[in-house]
Amino acid sequence: MMKKVAYASASMLSLFAAFVVSTASFLYIYQGETPEELLK
Repeated sequence: MMKKVAYASASMLSLFAAFVVSTASFLYIYQGETPEELLK
């Protein structure tokens, strides 16, 4: 039983982490202005 709970919580955590990272990178890419360092 404990393994199932651990597996489920690990899956939820990894899904949450992937969601946070993809949302953050989406917002970063589409924020409009490109920093000067990236244009070089």
